[in-house]
Amino acid sequence: MFDRHSGLAERIEEWPVNNCSCFVLNFRSGSVDIVGDQGLLFRWASVSKLASSLGLLSAVTEGVFGLDEKLTNGSIVSDVLAHASGLATDIDLSRDIFNQKLVVPARTKRIYSNIGFELLATEFEIISKIQFKDYLADVLFRVAGMETASVSGDFWPHAGRSGAAAGILGSLNDLIGLATALYSGTPYLDNDLLSRAKTPYLPDLPGILPGFGDMPRNPWGLGLEIRGDKFPHWTSRSNSPATYGHFGASGTFLWIDPSVQLAVGVLTDRDFGPWAQQCWPVLSDFVIESY
Repeated sequence: MFDRHSGLAERIEEWPVNNCSCFVLNFRSGSVDIVGDQGLLFRWASVSKLASSLGLLSAVTEGVFGLDEKLTNGSIVSDVLAHASGLATDIDLSRDIFNQKLVVPARTKRIYSNIGFELLATEFEIISKIQFKDYLADVLFRVAGMETASVSGDFWPHAGRSGAAAGILGSLNDLIGLATALYSGTPYLDNDLLSRAKTPYLPDLPGILPGFGDMPRNPWGLGLEIRGDKFPHWTSRSNSPATYGHFGASGTFLWIDPSVQLAVGVLTDRDFGPWAQQCWPVLSDFVIESY
């Protein structure tokens, strides 16, 4: 009899990493297969944006700001969440966060932007008088069972002081909690808004997918990357176009494919590179075919 868990472990063991924790969550049955240490803490890098997006959308739900509102720098909230604002990728530390450079006009090209998430978190803090990391702990970490997750701006300075873009330190258990919140929602987040987050925003916009190059169509939701027909890609060709998630420069990823009701999350201690481009799609193919 085929043992899916053993097959999952065998594929992970082939990776050139010292430590790796991985889960496959089946939303149909509620079952979870786990490889590695569930409690070991890893830097999530840009996988953090998935959590921050839920926090920012919770702020929209609570009326802190609206998706169609302009921020202090003139960018529109929804454009910023979907990397369609024209803001550059990394923060120019010599400039104020509200005076960062636009590299293209808004809504003309998808430019992946750490600046955007720092801008949203800073605007949130000014309006609400609450630290973004404290708000994220209240509206997401506590309700999603992310008991060991924390946020710091020290890991990736050019991604911002708030940690919204790339600052989460967390375990596989925390990542499972995030996957469940992304799929099912939280008490602080409007369900229709969550559905919008998973829907392509300006779906035909071209742009650059970090690590994989120019894409003629680079769909993104409100903070969530959407697979579409992108190739090459960090998921696999077996994944449906509706698959959403994110990967991180620290060698991490989380995807959810609603067509098969599966989520896969990976945390490692080796930064993203050619090894990940090769290994991650193989793992995703295995999961889609075996679960």
